[in-house]
Amino acid sequence: MKNKAFQVLISFFLTIIVFAPLHETSAATKTGVVDMESGVLNVRSGPGIHYPKVGSLKYKEKVAVYSVKRGWVQIKYGHTKGYVSDKYLRIYTPISATEAKKITDKAMLMERKTWEENYTKSQIYSIMAPGFTKTYIDKYFKQQFRTAGKDRKGNQLYHIIETEIWGLALYPMDWKPEYEPKKPTVTHYFKSGKEYLYVSQYHLNEETGNKTTTICFIKKGSKWLLFDHQVKYSP
Repeated sequence: MKNKAFQVLISFFLTIIVFAPLHETSAATKTGVVDMESGVLNVRSGPGIHYPKVGSLKYKEKVAVYSVKRGWVQIKYGHTKGYVSDKYLRIYTPISATEAKKITDKAMLMERKTWEENYTKSQIYSIMAPGFTKTYIDKYFKQQFRTAGKDRKGNQLYHIIETEIWGLALYPMDWKPEYEPKKPTVTHYFKSGKEYLYVSQYHLNEETGNKTTTICFIKKGSKWLLFDHQVKYSP
């Protein structure tokens, strides 16, 4: 009798699970933000430009994201679903502050290594290559280094320019924080099939002026590469 009652109960719950309605919003776990220089972003009925246009989105407009496939993002549009190109939509996903700090600290250690002694140009590039894009290293080398004699083989050596140390050099991030008013903010998103990480912090400095610095990374394979360091001065 007990076994029969148990079987009936299991059947009841299975029926609920199988036939319970699935709401569209339950699957949309990510947020997309329109990111384009001008105009509006077309929303289509299917994943392709040959599908009819069913609406549009303005710059910085937010939408719920269901999935991404072959360059097209399925979004919640009104009471139905629509599709937009992933070239014009940032899809934000969470990343822990611990992981962001690990990525940022690794890049800072590489850069600080180039300050320790005189190096050849190839040595500087070799030190920074695992954590920086070549474009960034090119700008960093041109702006931050001066000649410093030659090594025993006659190779030109370079040393960090002490008076220009904070040009493209990364400003320290205070994660606790101990001496800045707030912790760094972390932004992680996908756009056009690429993964980005931005780490920003507001810094107080009476001598050089208060500023917000942002360290920008792009993921290449399994590596995070720093491609930009933005500095914005403010009151």
